Amino acid sequence: MQNLDDNGVRPPHGVGDRDVRAYLESLTGPSRGNVTWLVHNALTVSVGENRNLSLRPKDDTPPHDNDIATLQWVDDSYTISAAPGRNVWVNGQKVSSIRLGFGDMVEFGEKGPMSRYRLCNHSFPAHHTVEDILSDAYAYARMSRRPFARRMSSALSDSGRRLASQTTILFRITVLAALLVIAGLVFLLYQNDRRLADSIEQEAHKIEAVAVMLAQTREDVLTPEDLAALRSAFENQVMSTEERLGTLEQQAGAPTRIIKASTQSVAFIQGAYGLRHIESGKLLRHVLGPNGETLQTPFGQPWIEPDAAGEPAEFQFTGTGFLLEGVPLLATNRHVALPWTSGDREKALKNAGLEAEMLRLFAYLPGHSEPIEANLDQYSEMADLALLSVDPGRVQGLGIPLADTAPRVGEEVYLLGYPTGLKALIAQAGRDFLKTVEEEGTINFWSIASRLSEQNKIQPLASRGIVARTSLGSLVYDAETTSGGSGGPALNRKGEVVAINAAILPEFGGSNIGVPVAHLKALLGEAESQ
Repeated sequence: MQNLDDNGVRPPHGVGDRDVRAYLESLTGPSRGNVTWLVHNALTVSVGENRNLSLRPKDDTPPHDNDIATLQWVDDSYTISAAPGRNVWVNGQKVSSIRLGFGDMVEFGEKGPMSRYRLCNHSFPAHHTVEDILSDAYAYARMSRRPFARRMSSALSDSGRRLASQTTILFRITVLAALLVIAGLVFLLYQNDRRLADSIEQEAHKIEAVAVMLAQTREDVLTPEDLAALRSAFENQVMSTEERLGTLEQQAGAPTRIIKASTQSVAFIQGAYGLRHIESGKLLRHVLGPNGETLQTPFGQPWIEPDAAGEPAEFQFTGTGFLLEGVPLLATNRHVALPWTSGDREKALKNAGLEAEMLRLFAYLPGHSEPIEANLDQYSEMADLALLSVDPGRVQGLGIPLADTAPRVGEEVYLLGYPTGLKALIAQAGRDFLKTVEEEGTINFWSIASRLSEQNKIQPLASRGIVARTSLGSLVYDAETTSGGSGGPALNRKGEVVAINAAILPEFGGSNIGVPVAHLKALLGEAESQ
């Protein structure tokens, strides 16, 4: 009898190939994985206190207390016989004596190990086959008298150990390669899932960003319903600049001549920006259907993608600006010149991996039939102000002077601007213009502005207010205006700019907040220094 370590099957020292008859491989206990070689005709099997299996020639020594069975070679196999008062199980059945067959599971006593009996045909097996290892695990799990959980745990761990140590090198390399391939595939699937999740999240952010941008755009675009509403809503409410100035003159003796002169320098600003996909560097474009029509998402929003074939998606806006005396610059609000920076729009764009880009920006001046192209020159990080550069040849002799001192509480201010954008301009243009637009069906953001300009119907609205509060950062007054008037000048009785209209406070009776002119002067100083 010889033992073997856990690393594989190899001939025991001093035993020839023709001497070995069979072997027992321990599947449980401290000797698990060891092979006990059977080379004698008669053997005594003992189980020590440490549950180790040991064999000795039957005639070598007298019996002792640890003896549990004998093995006798008869007719090309061993017969096992239980010692008096001892228990032996073969294939889960308690036996007193039985001839062992190839692959039988033998359990030596209540505490002894479970072993697999194998015949060698007078030669040493070089390695265990996968079939043998899995068969051993199955037999152990089926026949062991241990609790089910322990049986399954032992069967799985032992079969794994044996597959890793007792199979051929080629098999191990093949298994390792297969595991690496599987691991690679799992990693690729994980990466694809991550990319898919990121793509879905990016698409969700894009939809959110587009929705945020469209919320403002819808306030400026025109629909047939808007025209119908304008016909009645503005009929008795909107007055031309001249009518308002007449009212102002009657109410407060305002210097209408100065205000009339200022209106020629107050511009209606119209623009549109697009969204560029940062990763691909492409503008988002409309997805087209089979007939060239622009498609929408299930949420009713324009379907826009970087690789689409349609026109770039435009997010349109309007506002007010005014020319500065002595320089070819228009002053306005930062949120007019860079509309994507206000509110939560900038954060929505960043989350969506998008950046805004101005597509076109025009300024319409009263008395000018053609728009003037404008470009961003400077903007303030601290105040809601921006400067737009225009063609000097188009604005000669125009511009509003800036006041040297801030107004006091209780003083009057006169606000000029284009509240509600195109809607108010159409209402001011009169019933005939509105009727023509409705009949022709040319409800286009750009063409309507051009037609108004050609017909000299671009005129700002004027309103009067009282200064309620002054501070270094803001000027509060109650002049009547609404959205679209942002960026317009607030004038004193001398026709000088004292503030740039920036926001409305509807919760305070329609009060407005203006940026004091001192901030505009500071921005002009920065522009000149550059």
